[in-house]
Parts: sequence; C-alpha cells; structure tokens
Amino acid sequence: MTAEAAHVLGSGEELHASFVYLGAVDETAHFLGCGEEYRRSIETADQRLGRLVKAVRDRPGHPGEQWTVIVVTDHGHRDEGGHGGRSELERTAWVAACGPGLAAGVTPPTVRHTDVAAHF
Repeated sequence: MTAEAAHVLGSGEELHASFVYLGAVDETAHFLGCGEEYRRSIETADQRLGRLVKAVRDRPGHPGEQWTVIVVTDHGHRDEGGHGGRSELERTAWVAACGPGLAAGVTPPTVRHTDVAAHF
C-alpha cells in the first residue's frame, strides 16, 4: 500500500487530494492490546508516513505546490485492546498536520476531526 501510494504521490501527476489508510496500528491494538507490538506497529506506521511525505517533497513540481498533510486517528484503545466504551482512553483521538500556515510544534487552540473533512 505504502509503495503504491508513494509511487502515485511522487509521479508528478496533478493531484488535488489523496487518502492513504495505514490501518495496522488499529488492528494491532484490537487484537494484541497496547503493548510492545502496538509500539512497533506505530513505529512502522511512522516510517511509512515518512516515505509518503518524502514522495510528496520529491515531486518534480513540489516547489510550486502547496501540500497539507493531515494524520488522524478515529479513536483510542483500552490498554488491553479494543474500544467501543466511553472511557477517556477510548474517546481520545488526535490530529497532526503540516503544511502552509502550520508552524512546527505549535498546537492550534481548537482542532477537531470535523476540520479534516474541509480540506477535501
């Protein structure tokens, strides 16, 4: 999945939006909980995301393009795995982004999941 997405993103083809689902982290937490395998899955997803961002930055027309990369999770997990309840761990989700107008290391005062859809 990552190799194909990186190929398309780096092709120079005119793209207006792209969605890449890296679901292994979620699946790992569902079946194995939030232990060492979960941490390894997160690290692998981070490497895959790095490959995707590199593909965007290596695009032939990148200097003249304005890309915003948004990374989002839809829910948290209980430490033993699974979700679906109302605990803070299960209801916690996050959004991370980089692109024009977004300063590194600065968290905007209010970022909601509904803000993500507006970018597509």
